Amino acid sequence: MAVLVVYERDLQQVNAWPWLVTALNTESRAGFKLGHVLVYDNSCNPKAQAAADISHCTYLHDRSNGGTAAAYERASGVAMERGMEWLLLVDQDTDLPQDFLDVAAASLAKLPAEGLAALVPWVICEGATVSPARVTLLGSIRPLRRGRIFGHIAGLTAVASGSLVRVAALRQVLPFPRELWLDYVDHWLFAQINLRGAGIAVFEGVLRHTLSVMTPTQLSRRRLNSILDGESYFQGLLGPVARLVYPLRLLGRVARYALISPRLAVEVVKWMFGAGQRAKC
Repeated sequence: MAVLVVYERDLQQVNAWPWLVTALNTESRAGFKLGHVLVYDNSCNPKAQAAADISHCTYLHDRSNGGTAAAYERASGVAMERGMEWLLLVDQDTDLPQDFLDVAAASLAKLPAEGLAALVPWVICEGATVSPARVTLLGSIRPLRRGRIFGHIAGLTAVASGSLVRVAALRQVLPFPRELWLDYVDHWLFAQINLRGAGIAVFEGVLRHTLSVMTPTQLSRRRLNSILDGESYFQGLLGPVARLVYPLRLLGRVARYALISPRLAVEVVKWMFGAGQRAKC
């Protein structure tokens, strides 16, 4: 099953939608078959309701904008009810290659199945590899270098979109903390999987995804505050070194932002003094 999370965008503007519709009507050659899609619409007013007209597709509108956390929680319940073993997480800004599921299934066949909770692909944004990654001792997230890396890797984190997560493993870590709703939901999820000793494996699939943090000058005040809120909560879960260094990293970000957008620098400073707010409709 797949869950597609959309916000203020018609389905015709969602990169992954044509792929999902095609996958629903395509027989698997290697082991994965997409059996159902949940379209979770976080828009203030319904935007993607056309999904309800597609066979094997469920449309859900969440006016409260519960973000990816609410979408993943609801999807895990639907997947469990339908007897689905795997859940594919998809964001509206993700481009999935045609053979994505076949590559995932072929990679899975090469891995020991016991204890495997998630399969994550290589994610490219603006020509750079952004996922999978490791959380460093200082709390930064450092993408792995593409190469011959394949299989189980300890301490892995990843961009959620394009990841395949076992429904049972996802259910074990729920619910998401109320402090996380959109940003850093993915890193919290993979951190919880790691804490439980379950496996996260890199597979050979490659997809393209647009990350808003890669173009900070386009971030609204609310979205920037949401990112900082999620990041600060996640940092609080890390070791003492990461927590100690985090304010210094924020000051470094203020300096970098000041060079490209004084507005951004000011917003980070204001957030540091308690002006952050959660992005909602």
